[in-house]
Amino acid sequence: MKITLFQSDTVWKRPSDNYCQIEAQLEAHPGSDLLVLPEMCSTGFVTDPADGELERSQDVEARLLELAQRYATALCGSFAVREESSNGVWRNYNRAFFVTPEGRVWRYDKHHLFNPGGEGKAYTPGRRQTVALWKGVRFGLCICYDLRFPVWNKYHKGNERQLPLGPAEISPAYEYDVLVCCANWPVQRQLAWETLIRARAIENQTYVVAVNRVGHDTMCPYSGGSKVIHPYGHVLAGCDDNVASTCEFEPDLEWLNHFRTKFPSQQDSDAFQIW
Repeated sequence: MKITLFQSDTVWKRPSDNYCQIEAQLEAHPGSDLLVLPEMCSTGFVTDPADGELERSQDVEARLLELAQRYATALCGSFAVREESSNGVWRNYNRAFFVTPEGRVWRYDKHHLFNPGGEGKAYTPGRRQTVALWKGVRFGLCICYDLRFPVWNKYHKGNERQLPLGPAEISPAYEYDVLVCCANWPVQRQLAWETLIRARAIENQTYVVAVNRVGHDTMCPYSGGSKVIHPYGHVLAGCDDNVASTCEFEPDLEWLNHFRTKFPSQQDSDAFQIW
């Protein structure tokens, strides 16, 4: 499988311009199986949307499906969307979509909203982890600020251990081969970004595909730092800093499974309950 990371310079609140950028990358990488995009890649990091300003979730999904089918490439990225509930209430979500040419769709709503920047005032947090399966590869999904919280991203097989002092409450299995993080991570916290993407790869014995944006919005500058991290913690591929760019990566699942068997550190991890 060939995965392409697109480190975009997102145009502020101009979905049409940003979709043009996405389509240009699909045209430029005809051999790619998956194109990974940053957080809120069609609008920028909009924390205080006006009524009706955000795209409808079903419209974004339909557009991504059409692109996936036309270019025979799966897409994964985060979008600022609104959705009407069954009781007629509209809610906003920072939602990652993973769509495939066959029409399969996985959705992940950002769990850890960035309250220091006001995101929690306008958006509803997600409650469930999501694993997408595409061409035999399992993709765990997280969005930006989620990266700071290792328990939420912890790879685990569910009921495999008990705590020494009695029965443990174990959360459901969360197994993946590649952890995908879509982000709008500002330059002033770039060291944290570089550190955390390595930490998540090492502790979970997984590949990490971390895609950040470049450019400016109304609040912050962004320098990118989009990278693929090996389970040992070193960089396998990376985009050029401070410019819109791409890089490519092919996961080696045979090696990954061998590594997890040879060095089974997950067997010694602590049991926990998310809620």
